[in-house]
Amino acid sequence: MQFVGPKIRFQCTLCGECCRRYWITVNLDDLARIYSRLGLLPSQVSALYPKSVAGSWDYPSIQVEGGEHYLVLRKKLDGACIFTKWEEGRLVCSIHDYRPLSCRYYPFIYRMDGVASFELFNGAVGYCPGVGRGNYHDLSGEASVIESSMAAKRRFEEFARRWNEGGGAGKSIAEFMHVLDKEVMELTPSLGGSLGNYGGQQTKQGSDGVTHY
Repeated sequence: MQFVGPKIRFQCTLCGECCRRYWITVNLDDLARIYSRLGLLPSQVSALYPKSVAGSWDYPSIQVEGGEHYLVLRKKLDGACIFTKWEEGRLVCSIHDYRPLSCRYYPFIYRMDGVASFELFNGAVGYCPGVGRGNYHDLSGEASVIESSMAAKRRFEEFARRWNEGGGAGKSIAEFMHVLDKEVMELTPSLGGSLGNYGGQQTKQGSDGVTHY
């Protein structure tokens, strides 16, 4: 995948602040990876976050009784992602090798215009302590998963459309989660090798009005 990007120094400090600050949006492929590795269903690890609270994000919304919502990973009582854990005083990701695509790109975002164009996420400027540290960040790792990222985006958009147009606004969250579980269980075998590790830099991200998938 051809790409262009900024020349920025970045080295994750494992501070874990992005795991606490953001709600981490997920798609079907993200949830399939978690299900494949841990045997945990989407209904066990994800939740619907009200759009009325979140505001407008660049992400497909899910309609259920009570309004529109975004599909996100659950959080612990301390506000951190449920997949974080403390190791030697640092908050690290326990599913780093198969973390959601939104986490895979942070603190960068990309836009497609013939080639992938990367830029630093505005919300990370002056907030993420890793920005400005270490060597100039090589974005080839991020670029290597763009095609699978775009395919995952299309799958989730289609799923959200089918649910919403099928009367989702009149159904409960429990009904949505039941359908989501079934969708992910059926999808997982078909993804096959695409459920492999991401590897690379330890990065974590949620959504704050910008989509990083």
